[in-house]
Amino acid sequence: MPAHLRWACALVLAYGPPALAGAAEPAPATLRWADVAAAIDRDPRVAASRSRVRSAEGALTAARTPPNPELEATAGRADARDGATRRNEWGFALTLPLDWLARRGPEVDAARATVDEAAEEARALRAEVTAELWRLHVGAAYAQAEVETLEATERQVDALARLVRRRVEAGEGRPVEIPRVELELERVRNQIDAALALRDGALAQLAAWLTVPVQRVELPSPPPPLEAGSPVLDGSAHPRVRAALARAEAARAEASAARRSRVPALSVGGFYTSELDREAVGGRVGVELPVWDWRSGRVRRAEAVAAAEASRAEAEGRALAAALADAAAACGRARAVADRQKNRILPRAEESARTLERTFQLGEAGILDVIDARRVLLEARREYLSSARERDVACGALILLSGRELP
Repeated sequence: MPAHLRWACALVLAYGPPALAGAAEPAPATLRWADVAAAIDRDPRVAASRSRVRSAEGALTAARTPPNPELEATAGRADARDGATRRNEWGFALTLPLDWLARRGPEVDAARATVDEAAEEARALRAEVTAELWRLHVGAAYAQAEVETLEATERQVDALARLVRRRVEAGEGRPVEIPRVELELERVRNQIDAALALRDGALAQLAAWLTVPVQRVELPSPPPPLEAGSPVLDGSAHPRVRAALARAEAARAEASAARRSRVPALSVGGFYTSELDREAVGGRVGVELPVWDWRSGRVRRAEAVAAAEASRAEAEGRALAAALADAAAACGRARAVADRQKNRILPRAEESARTLERTFQLGEAGILDVIDARRVLLEARREYLSSARERDVACGALILLSGRELP
């Protein structure tokens, strides 16, 4: 066998076909997306939103509860003017406020709307927390895949460097090939160091939010594409929009309560008095005299707040529509780039690397051509991983923004 074919066969056996990663080694427990999703309800931000819902429910109970009656007791010592008689005097008075009856309906409506707002805000916050954890999980998984790809490339380039040295020592290669391949090896190692730092940082962020050590992450399945022609979401069903509508409803109810507060406050009650010279039993009625304050300022303020909240709800709907359009465009763009990278660019880079290897076996190409082809292939693989990460993050954000759950 000619010398150049013998070295070419050794190169192919040591260098191996293009691969994303090397042989699997025993690895620690892998964190799956299902594990992360199960931990979302334990997130402190989600727990805080549930507490706000319970607080709003307590306010609703308070709004439904009538005020307590007021009991007044008096006691004293009385002497007749002539000093002939002396005795203790005492009395009781019971008062039932009735002014709350006029405001009870609107105040209960406002409290109920506040509960709805808190519940929808909790749903929206949970979706935001899910999107953030999904971004961290996907980023860590693809950073891990990039490290594995670079480590596999390092092993291949190291094997290539050993072959080049043996060829030069045998007098079948040029000495200038040794520093070239060694420089390529150091270049790959620099890329590995940078990728390791990014991977460790991504794993540390994920571990900080989950409060568990994370050493390895499973690469999740890509989010499914939207069906062609199907509406992404009815904007009125989104938690943010429903929360804004609930705030507007609460503001309208508070404006109604403010208008009803113009009704003069009324209270009824009864009393019993035991005095020095008499005993008295009777009833009492109290009516507020709105001489100076007709609650006009409070009414104007409440009506202005209601108008502002209605405008905010409309703005929230428009903002959601714009965000959905942007998210759909970002998802479609990222998916198209990832598909093109996987189906058109990456196969061509692999075919080019294989062609250069066969040409090298025939002695018609140098080792530098093989290095360049492998470098192009490595960049194509890294670009595919980057585009796939952007696709998963963007399309996952679209799914969550549209009110659905990630698979």
